[in-house]
Amino acid sequence: MINVRLLQFGGRRAHLGLLLAATLAGPAIAAPADEEIAVTAERLNRSVLRAEAERFVRKAVADTRNNQNARFMKPLCVESIGVTAQVGSIFITRVTEVARHVGLAIDKPGCAPNLVLVFTRDAAQLIKTIGKRNSRVLDGLPGPDRAVLKRPGLPVRWWHHTAPEASDGRQFAPAGFGIGGVQGDVTYNNYARASRIDEPSRVAITGAVVVVDIGLVGAVTPAALSDYIALVGLSRVRMEPANRPTPSILQLFDPGGAAIAGFSPQDELFIESLYRTRANLTGAQQRAAMAGYIADEAVKATSTRAK
Repeated sequence: MINVRLLQFGGRRAHLGLLLAATLAGPAIAAPADEEIAVTAERLNRSVLRAEAERFVRKAVADTRNNQNARFMKPLCVESIGVTAQVGSIFITRVTEVARHVGLAIDKPGCAPNLVLVFTRDAAQLIKTIGKRNSRVLDGLPGPDRAVLKRPGLPVRWWHHTAPEASDGRQFAPAGFGIGGVQGDVTYNNYARASRIDEPSRVAITGAVVVVDIGLVGAVTPAALSDYIALVGLSRVRMEPANRPTPSILQLFDPGGAAIAGFSPQDELFIESLYRTRANLTGAQQRAAMAGYIADEAVKATSTRAK
């Protein structure tokens, strides 16, 4: 096992390539002091790194919407509920820091929140109450996602609302018909342009909720929990524990797992790749682009270290 000390954004990072290189390296063998030792190592090529990145991305991202991976497009506005302003600011500050790092704009003070962090002592009951009071809040979620969301015992759970929009950000136009004269839910992209490369639309996260069960998070540090919240809030990752990628901050609550300080190098490159690749691609194309970004960054890191 290799213990990698993870640094925060803005510092010198341990990238995927460095982690893989360290992990794949064999154990050191002691030799007599008077012997001359020549150490050789195989440099990981881009294809190996890309294959590892593809596996990570495939396990991390949730099912696509409109055959595309969603992300926040408009400025982020984060709010916390259920804790004091002082405690909430710890998590809001970290989520905002990560958002800025990946190039997402931050809305002005007093903005309408589009990412809400809810802290409660009974998350499962809260979800049931929400469903009873306003069932439409969760109607947009696929059945399997709703089932996991309502499952007891999850320390953190989340959901995202999404909407398709034109590739330049303009909203789809509503259809001019409905049932009984009532406006229907069908919309059209009136701003599409013909292209063999790009899709005429993209999918935006219009709102997200992260629910933290205070009684179930245990002894994790605020720093680790903040990174966990940032990852699941800013990206639509899978909530089902059996399908999580590794190594990842998403393993934070695994029973008997090693202590996790924060983002793994893969987590950091994953969230970067989501926001730094084009959104107007098919889901498969974007996942491939994300894996390519991660591999390229890993190659850069290994090349820099070798100099």
